Amino acid sequence: MFQRLWTFFWKPSTRWGTGIVAVCGAIIALVLWAGFDKALEHTNRTEFCVSCHEMNANSYQEYQKTVHFRNPSGVRAGCPDCHVPKSFGPKLMAKFKASRDVWGHLTGIIDTPEKYEDHRLEMATRVWRYMESTNSRECRSCHDFPAMDVGKQRAEAQKMHPTAIKDNETCISCHKGIAHTLPDMSGSYKKMFEALEKQATAEGAKADVLYPIKEIPIYAEKDMGKTGGTILPATALKVLERSGDVLKVSLSGWQQDGVNSAVYARRGKRIFEAALTSSMVERLQASEAETDPETDLVWRKVSLEGWVKKDALVSKLQPIWDYGAEMYSANCNTCHKSAAPDHNLANQWNGVVEAMQRFVTIDKQQNRFMVKYLQMHASDVGGAAH
Repeated sequence: MFQRLWTFFWKPSTRWGTGIVAVCGAIIALVLWAGFDKALEHTNRTEFCVSCHEMNANSYQEYQKTVHFRNPSGVRAGCPDCHVPKSFGPKLMAKFKASRDVWGHLTGIIDTPEKYEDHRLEMATRVWRYMESTNSRECRSCHDFPAMDVGKQRAEAQKMHPTAIKDNETCISCHKGIAHTLPDMSGSYKKMFEALEKQATAEGAKADVLYPIKEIPIYAEKDMGKTGGTILPATALKVLERSGDVLKVSLSGWQQDGVNSAVYARRGKRIFEAALTSSMVERLQASEAETDPETDLVWRKVSLEGWVKKDALVSKLQPIWDYGAEMYSANCNTCHKSAAPDHNLANQWNGVVEAMQRFVTIDKQQNRFMVKYLQMHASDVGGAAH
């Protein structure tokens, strides 16, 4: 059957001239093209985008509260202006990818506010990655650095845009919340921490060298009476003795003269490993003094033995650093593109994070760990922790 249809379609006409057939074919092609173009135009409107109740009830309501919907100049940017390329090829590709949204509508993936919130971070991340891959192409169809009069912009923009121009940054690096409510960025690293907790439980602290996944207390005695201080995450602990749910461990680091209560990971670098009480400081074993040639400060190599609980310890360091990297990215990529950890020196990261602390939502323990992650991957610590 198929073979006969194929032969009939390609058989030369005996009733119509070649010219008539060609003209008819061209007319049919033009009609089909016009219909396709009209359909493309129809789907390329904000009204069409929000015809699905998922978009109308969520994204559209958020968008109406932003400067892209209402502003002093009266210029409105609709859904296609931000999400659909202008040139034909990329536009067709975007429409093809949008078929996934149709399937999502039919299957009800985000058909309730609760489902929408559950998928908000995933959806936002996908869009941000796409915009980064195109150098914010759709944003630049209206906004572009060469056309900006930076001197007439707000104070914050006057400060940030010259740096963005110099570093060839893309718009979405700093403007993630410009049209829609930002997702809860903490979800990703919270899941990673939950995975670390499960890993600690599964391993049972059986390795000879262990690393805390969070701040843990250290005790001078096995009975764990009065705490002797706090050990920060990712500090290497060598197991000396096991007794039920507690471990006798040793840690080593550096102590600066005049700062007796702190143990640091590197000489000359204020990378905290432990903060100790005065009674625990007396138990430190110290080597001969060394002078740091860069600062002329006196440091000593120290070691300490104590007891810890085994419920928050893992055998591998890298998953902890991965958790730190995700925390840093989630908190510091919202307002601007975050600098690579090796962009700064270890001691510089203290001031940088402190200056940005009011813009993030992590607690003090998480903040201290994020600083340590950045310091241990700083340029003067080799750019990677070991």
